[in-house]
Amino acid sequence: MARFVNTRRAVSFVAIAATAACSDAIPTSPSASASSAAFTTEALSEGRGVFQRYVALGTSVSMGFRSDGVLAESQTSSWPAQLARMAHREMTLPLIDGFGCQAPLRAPLASGARISGESAAAPRGSLACAGNVPGVLPAQNVAIVAATTRDALFTTPETTTDPNNGPAYARVLAPGQTQLSAALAQNPKIVSVELGANEVLGSRNGVAVPGVSLFPVFAWAPLYTRLVDELAAVAKHGVLVGLINDVASFPGMRRGAELYADRAMFAAAFHVEVAADCDASDNLLFVPIRVPVAVGTGLARRNAGATPFVLSCAGAPSATTEDYVLTPAEQAIINTQLAQMNSYIRSEAQRIGWAHAELETLYGVANVKATYSVVQQMTSATPYGALFSLDGMHPSAQGSQVIADAVARALDARYGFGIRSQLVASAR
Repeated sequence: MARFVNTRRAVSFVAIAATAACSDAIPTSPSASASSAAFTTEALSEGRGVFQRYVALGTSVSMGFRSDGVLAESQTSSWPAQLARMAHREMTLPLIDGFGCQAPLRAPLASGARISGESAAAPRGSLACAGNVPGVLPAQNVAIVAATTRDALFTTPETTTDPNNGPAYARVLAPGQTQLSAALAQNPKIVSVELGANEVLGSRNGVAVPGVSLFPVFAWAPLYTRLVDELAAVAKHGVLVGLINDVASFPGMRRGAELYADRAMFAAAFHVEVAADCDASDNLLFVPIRVPVAVGTGLARRNAGATPFVLSCAGAPSATTEDYVLTPAEQAIINTQLAQMNSYIRSEAQRIGWAHAELETLYGVANVKATYSVVQQMTSATPYGALFSLDGMHPSAQGSQVIADAVARALDARYGFGIRSQLVASAR
């Protein structure tokens, strides 16, 4: 999944008294780290054994990217790491030292800072990127932020052209390696593949144009098939992880009508007028960008004795303008492509005989979004609920556990490993 995009417009935030965070409905399951009982049946023994050579390929969601940054702490609780732990193994991780690469956002968002002290609004290419903890490479989790399927096949630390995410390649891969070649070099027994989201999710900037912000399905499908075929030729077991079903599922995506319902608090706390075009609007706003900019500008205008900043929910006239607003028509384009890609991933899992799970297991959780509150977003330690991090897109450690649990269930159903049943037994 693509990383959270910082606005180019630097905004200074004024600290505001925090209010109590609301809690989301959270599926419960035994802790991935709590289980210690030994596997007893042959199937369970095999399940544990294959995880000794488990390799995870994927995007930021698998990497452990969280709150718009990644560091050793978040990598350790990534869903692949939690999954391996459920199977009584510790997978090796490309742990990033210090404040990470780049440093995650600091809570609350009203601080306007990262945990490194850098500004939350600083251009990503200017942010510090720490090196690895000594001796951690090569590692079994080779997932990389913003990676596409093409990247997993062909991009190395030397060939990446991404000025914002490029430094992550050298933190995960050895020179000359791609995600695929790094995985195959480890002769894996079991593999997870979580790819495809970044072919779609550039559209969160408000542009939903195939060939511009959406990588066409017809071009993506043969790349995906090539990747899984090369992996399946080596690994006996595997799981393909599908995408979400609806772009509106992201906690950071909120309808204009939701912001309008909170217009009194926008005005009183932040000197922001929510425009009348937000009333009853089904347009989706990417609030991790739109709201902090509005809040920072509104507070600056209040201090200057100026009129409130007006937050509009209308989309830009041009379909290619980055306005961080998705109209219903644009949402339909994105969701159609998500459905096509999910169908293809599911069919590929069936074709090669691997397990299949979906990110929708987390992002589609009922009531995952609480009633929108601008004060909650700007002042809470969990502005998007307990399952998601400060960037409104990536899962928290608890959200990653939900994905790990879903993948474990899929592997149990396909191969009879019994990972979940053993956890349930040990939790009794």
